[in-house]
Amino acid sequence: MGESKASVVFQGNRFFREGESFSIVKHSESMMEDRSFHSHDFVEICYVYSGSGYHVVGEQIYEVAKGDLFLINYEVTHTFYRTAEQQELVTYNILFKPGFLDDSLHLFHDFTSLTLSYLFKDSWADEPFREDLRLSLDEQREFDQLIHKMDMEYNQRMPGHSAILRAYTIELIVMMMRGFQKRSTGNERQHKKASEIEAALLYLDTHFHEPIQLAELAKKTFFSKNYFSHLFKEATGLTVSQYTQLVRIDRACEMMRDPDKKIAQIALEVGYADYKAFYLAFKKQKTLSPHAYRSGLPLTNQ
Repeated sequence: MGESKASVVFQGNRFFREGESFSIVKHSESMMEDRSFHSHDFVEICYVYSGSGYHVVGEQIYEVAKGDLFLINYEVTHTFYRTAEQQELVTYNILFKPGFLDDSLHLFHDFTSLTLSYLFKDSWADEPFREDLRLSLDEQREFDQLIHKMDMEYNQRMPGHSAILRAYTIELIVMMMRGFQKRSTGNERQHKKASEIEAALLYLDTHFHEPIQLAELAKKTFFSKNYFSHLFKEATGLTVSQYTQLVRIDRACEMMRDPDKKIAQIALEVGYADYKAFYLAFKKQKTLSPHAYRSGLPLTNQ
């Protein structure tokens, strides 16, 4: 069931030490009346370490207990809390930005294809994301040991701690991946990759007039930039830049049927601030200049 709530946005600089993009926070969650709804500009892995209570994600309320694991993406509103009748609810929160892992993950294509997009929501979806996992007792023991090592490494700040924390974070995600794999088949994983590309195409089809950055597009899927480029080219036969140009020029051709629209105006509306860039892209695709192409169209007032 849903409920009205005010939400604050937590920024990474509130939790990350200077020059870092990772943090681990052990937290005793509030009572219901003191709960704080919030979203954030980083990825959060929430692990229920002890006690019981509730977790609100978007408009949904879920009962939680020791061993529950949640993956919370950017801009998703959520909060934990407990009631007076419940034991103290303690969570470990692993906070990081994808860039903290990129240098390591781009080498593991199989790993990337199975996890980062699979574990986290695609950023085009309108529905609140909730991906949770209930760990078995054996998995809880493994997870507790790893969490303790991460907590110690983070707080002791010994030389090389960032590299070790990165390795531990990857190990943690691999452990989660194995849990999710128990309810995932190879076909489903292939479908997930395909659905990410379909979502990217839909995004480009509707945001073609905006500046398109490959790194930002890849971030929406949580694939590394290189792996996302590989999947996109494999699925479409085009690079992201080539596909964007194709969509922009096709839309420009549609707009040219309106005689009241000037070509320079059309260029701006489909995403070209530089008319020369529009002219060159148009001629490359249509083998005609924009004016020559328009002269052969049946123009209709819109």
